[in-house]
Amino acid sequence: MKVNLKAEALVHGGEALARHEGRVVFLHGAAPGDTVEAELTGEGRFERTRALRVLQRGQARVDPPCPIVERCGGCPVQHVSYQAQLAAKQELTADALERIGGFPRGSYELAPIVASPKQFHYRRRARMHRAGSGRWGFAQVGTATIQPVEECLLFEPILQQLADVVRAAGDLPGVTDLALLAGDGKGALDLRVEGSVTPGLRRRAERLLENRLVRGVTLGGALLGDPVIADPPLPNGARLRARPDTFAQANRGMVPVLQRETALALAGATRLIELYCGSGTLTLPLLAPGREVLAVESAGPALALLRRSADEAGLQVKLLAGDAATVMRGSAERHFDAVLLDPPRTGAADAVRALATAHSPRVVYVSCDAPTLARDAKLLAQSGYRLARALPLDLFPQTAHFEVVATFLR
Repeated sequence: MKVNLKAEALVHGGEALARHEGRVVFLHGAAPGDTVEAELTGEGRFERTRALRVLQRGQARVDPPCPIVERCGGCPVQHVSYQAQLAAKQELTADALERIGGFPRGSYELAPIVASPKQFHYRRRARMHRAGSGRWGFAQVGTATIQPVEECLLFEPILQQLADVVRAAGDLPGVTDLALLAGDGKGALDLRVEGSVTPGLRRRAERLLENRLVRGVTLGGALLGDPVIADPPLPNGARLRARPDTFAQANRGMVPVLQRETALALAGATRLIELYCGSGTLTLPLLAPGREVLAVESAGPALALLRRSADEAGLQVKLLAGDAATVMRGSAERHFDAVLLDPPRTGAADAVRALATAHSPRVVYVSCDAPTLARDAKLLAQSGYRLARALPLDLFPQTAHFEVVATFLR
């Protein structure tokens, strides 16, 4: 049945919340304040659907500039004004911490969200999926179908040029996913394959190196050319490095902000352990004379990049390859002034349980998912920590994602 619905607010995932006859409805494509027409089945306690048409525009609605935004699932809030996106992410931080974590509003400092300097053309890295012979794209809304994308308005210019280079190369048989990483003037590619790399695919990958924009390719664990991208030096001389097959923060303009806020949250701590350090996005700015840092990471290539960056700058850091929770349990007798962790979107429940036994006076948790942060924060509270401050940062405009730097004190 078709009904008229009033969108109330954005929820986690970028959908809008609406209600119909006491049931909760999650709407794709609606902005807060919109009145839309949607089709409901009437089954279950809640329902997910999409706005068929907008009957009355709310103040938060804008016209999205991308022509395929309704099909591509990459930018679910592009139709929402940027100020409304920021307000929603601020509210979602407080909502998750209260509803999931049990932290009442006002019991901690919720700092104002930090906006991105760019709302479009900010991505320096992306992973695209095979959408047919020589075509690449992103998953369509609510499906596993891949929407071919010729131009993405979130890509930095060089990232877009790298995508064009791969498309111009034609089909890459056996490649299921393509990762792009842009540097200063050049970039690198990762070709993910199912099964073994054939000689023919290797030759095609090597031909990509003939383009002046491509400095390197990773292919099934092999390195062709030099796929390492190094950022400009930090104040301490360290240069953050990444490869297209390792994790790197996507929003180039917001990385210094994330680094600064993390460093401020750790001010005064001289003995640190960092879990999930990756290639050193947060580690490298912390390295200084008189400070001991133990950095833990399970991904060997990322750890090797961090070692290279620290050694090049003459900075001291102890690196440990292993599972974060296992390492933390083995370090229970060691004293750390602070624990820093930056886990994946799934959170770090096991590591949080383990670090609670170390009795560190401070924990700084950098999260890219507010619900899992709130879940793990509840575990910290049960172990004697209080949430002192939470700072949301919008590293992902036009999407439902954002980061939070949360500080806990024992």
